[in-house]
Amino acid sequence: MKFEVTTDRLVLKVLGSEAASMVLSFYQRNRDIFEKYEPVIGDDFYTLGHQKKILDFEHKNILKLIMIRYWIFDKNNPTEIIGTVSYRNIVRPIYESCTIGYKMDRNHVNRGYCSEAIKATIPLIAKELGIHRFEALILPDNNPSIHMVEKLGFKYEGILRDKIIINGERLDHCMYAYLADN
Repeated sequence: MKFEVTTDRLVLKVLGSEAASMVLSFYQRNRDIFEKYEPVIGDDFYTLGHQKKILDFEHKNILKLIMIRYWIFDKNNPTEIIGTVSYRNIVRPIYESCTIGYKMDRNHVNRGYCSEAIKATIPLIAKELGIHRFEALILPDNNPSIHMVEKLGFKYEGILRDKIIINGERLDHCMYAYLADN
């Protein structure tokens, strides 16, 4: 599995716990935005120690090939995280599926970076891990995210009722899926 991928404008990297301060900074800069779309994670999430634990946990799962997270960097600024794209719940061989998640820094939205990162990594995940089905769960009012995945070729499949608790409330999520030719 490739732990670093480059595109025309981006470098995508798997990071270890040594990068916890960069990851923490990314989350702190965007806390108010991300918490609208993410489950309640508590104030301990915004500590260096917690980020180190998460990065260690994810790294172990990456080595087991049950998930992978790429942190997105602009080639012109390789020391600041501008986003992330992750593939979780990787299930093989029968299902050959996973769930995709993504986030972009508030100062880097609407520039095509997230689409570029996803376009570069879906074929890699499909080829290297044999994944055929990529699922995206999106809040029904998250129009920018819906627009992006539709542009990438994801198809709407329906509503998952009461899927995820966000800010103490169970919320419906739209299910979108992309089928890879692998």
